[in-house]
Amino acid sequence: MINISTQNGHRIIKKWFQPYMILESAKKNFDIIDYTFSGQNKFEMMNNFLAELNKKDTIKFGLYMKNVNKFYLLTLKKGLSQDSDISALENLLLKDRFGSDEIVNDNDWIEITTDTDKAFNMIDLGKAEAAFIMNLEE
Repeated sequence: MINISTQNGHRIIKKWFQPYMILESAKKNFDIIDYTFSGQNKFEMMNNFLAELNKKDTIKFGLYMKNVNKFYLLTLKKGLSQDSDISALENLLLKDRFGSDEIVNDNDWIEITTDTDKAFNMIDLGKAEAAFIMNLEE
């Protein structure tokens, strides 16, 4: 079992879930901006998405899902308090949607990596359902 609240890295969701339920749940606590892309501008949009994600102005993280041509930037709404992007993800989103600490902390459901390319590639190759992209810059 892993503890996602303490380990630094992107969260790769390996088992199927309702992707739009995550987005609906996130709207309660996060402002969401999507970066829609096509095959022609995917890398440009990815770079724009990552540049915004890596700004240290507030707590935020990204979401990239299988079969959806969008990168989502989730920014914690003003007035809500969390210690970090990782605690915001766990406390405000993952526990709400996946329903239990066992699933949230289960290695069969979530893989943690600091390799950003791996997080994106696992989605593109169909080996995972979604990736929560965290700001890993110091």
